[in-house]
Amino acid sequence: MTESPSVVVRPRKSRIACWVSAVLFAGTFFVLSFFMGTTTAAGGVFHPADQVAMILLGLFGAALFLLFTRPVVRADSHGIWVRNIGSFKYVPWQVVERVSFPRGMSWATLELADDDEMSMMAIQKTDRELAIQAVRDLRALLEGFRTAEGDDQDG
Repeated sequence: MTESPSVVVRPRKSRIACWVSAVLFAGTFFVLSFFMGTTTAAGGVFHPADQVAMILLGLFGAALFLLFTRPVVRADSHGIWVRNIGSFKYVPWQVVERVSFPRGMSWATLELADDDEMSMMAIQKTDRELAIQAVRDLRALLEGFRTAEGDDQDG
């Protein structure tokens, strides 16, 4: 039994930028929390709870940056799973018309049979060659599905 080909794509450059930003953001709030004196120039008082809150705020902000590392596309001979920042959807190849990367768009899209489009944020313009190869691989899987479907109908 041969294993069907599969494609897994994650953005590269934006993931690196998000991780660096998250670490810098959290680190900045962590360091700032220790520079908070017990009293301010205006006479206000900082308590240890304020320092903890500052650290937690930094971690929360870092987590928001890391949400942008979520996008992934997984595809095989049956269909394609697309996870964007806030959504996850499985689409069988039967409803996919095209895999495209429209000029001026930041990421690739799936054109569906019901004239709908679905963005694939994991395939980003900034990744250049990786994005081009991912689109080619997805198109090959789609074409392979169509060929296999045509063979099944002929037989």
